[in-house]
Amino acid sequence: MNFSKLLKQKAFSLLPVVLITGIIVAEVGVALSFIMYLTNSASYGARLSQEAFYGARSGINDAFLKVIRNKDFYSPGYNFTIGKANVSVVVTQTGDGVTITSTGTVLNRQRKLQAVISIDTDTGEAALFSLQEL
Repeated sequence: MNFSKLLKQKAFSLLPVVLITGIIVAEVGVALSFIMYLTNSASYGARLSQEAFYGARSGINDAFLKVIRNKDFYSPGYNFTIGKANVSVVVTQTGDGVTITSTGTVLNRQRKLQAVISIDTDTGEAALFSLQEL
């Protein structure tokens, strides 16, 4: 009888240890899941931002080709889609050059680039003078 009483006490003291261990394991699992989620969403956001940048760069290239074909080309704004990026391009004439502003948007990420093209009045040669991110 003394032996069975001792077994019941051991079993009773084992229950809180098992419960506390289970709670700790569950908390570690939730914490790891949360860390993985944050890491994944950060890399996804960086990828979207990069896609928006390349979309804006495509807008600069597109407008640059249009300026090469027609030196008097200007546009108050035109849009196109390339891949997942929606691109908006504005081309303005400035003295002896052209300013191109291109905005690439993918979901909630947006990147904006501005290029200045100089055009030689004698030869008509168009050259990229500067390219910067706004």
